[in-house]
Amino acid sequence: MLFLLGLGLGKGDISSLAMELAKGCDLLLSEEYTARLPEGYMEWLEAQTGKKIRLLSRGDLEERAKSTVALAKDKDVAILVPGDPLIATTHSILLDEAKAQGIGTRVAHAPSIFSVAIGESGLDVYKFGPTATIPLWHDNYKPVSFLDLISRNLEAGQHTLALLDLEQKTARPMRAGEAKKIMLDALVANPKSNMGAGTRVVLVANAAREGARVICTSIGDLDSGAAGQQDGKMLALVFPGKTSFAEEESLSRICAP
Repeated sequence: MLFLLGLGLGKGDISSLAMELAKGCDLLLSEEYTARLPEGYMEWLEAQTGKKIRLLSRGDLEERAKSTVALAKDKDVAILVPGDPLIATTHSILLDEAKAQGIGTRVAHAPSIFSVAIGESGLDVYKFGPTATIPLWHDNYKPVSFLDLISRNLEAGQHTLALLDLEQKTARPMRAGEAKKIMLDALVANPKSNMGAGTRVVLVANAAREGARVICTSIGDLDSGAAGQQDGKMLALVFPGKTSFAEEESLSRICAP
């Protein structure tokens, strides 16, 4: 049987159900390409379950998904996933592959950046538009589609959750200053955008983890003040659209020094 077990965002987020399922499995696998787990989390899980956890690559769960899932044909295999196993990842493909191979499945959910960052922002979840991802730029890879998505949401009065990329080889989170530069450079390429350096943004750092901070700032100030001191943490950005009185009250509370 194949189990997809959510690890949440920090130690303690894994549910008692997921922990019991992990303890009963023959093989524990994990990935950290969708999000970086807190330092020591894997070692803690190994101590709790009494089992060694094998780290998977992105290819193991994408190009080689068929052979990875086949490991669960004659044993109980758990794939441990940061956040929630079925939110904004490709892990649902594993369930489809398991069904094709006649392998039973079970999922244990956990908190994800989608629920926590939106909740921490103080904004109404029902007023969020599509989520954007701001990718790290490379010499021959400088996409700007995220800017169009955020702009469309703002034009419609909707809020936007923007996820920041991870450097895949080292799992290093994108820095606030990098996000600022990429966005400002993208704005140069799209001067008619309804966004600018002064566009309001809520920085959510280390959501649900030690050292968590929520900071109200602007795109142009992402690398200064308190926002600029969050490097090394997992970051997400929330762009407020049209806000209600209650939402402005929440933002005022969050933004208070």
